[in-house]
Amino acid sequence: MRAIRTHLEDLLHEIDTIRRFTSTGKIAFLADDRTQYAVMMAYARIGEITKQIPNEVLAAQPHIEWREIKGFRDVLLHRYFDISIERVWEAVEKLPTLRAATESLLSDFPSEDEV
Repeated sequence: MRAIRTHLEDLLHEIDTIRRFTSTGKIAFLADDRTQYAVMMAYARIGEITKQIPNEVLAAQPHIEWREIKGFRDVLLHRYFDISIERVWEAVEKLPTLRAATESLLSDFPSEDEV
């Protein structure tokens, strides 16, 4: 079983990947299907990672829509025909809040080097 800290670090990595892929803005994102696919895959990974973190841990950041994040993963992988690319962009716009919450959670799980 992977450590919670490792999952949180993976979550930060995916968040940063999406930020890097979308740094050129909404218009460029909407015009580039490769970037859309890459971002959707990263969001699917975010949803899967989030499912691996105990709800008790996630509850420390109640302002984050953890359930919706997990559900978004399911839509991306199983109901792909229902995907709205505008909805994906809305999720991109929420990344700073998700990143801050993840960093806060990560501070509760020091690395072995910090212990």
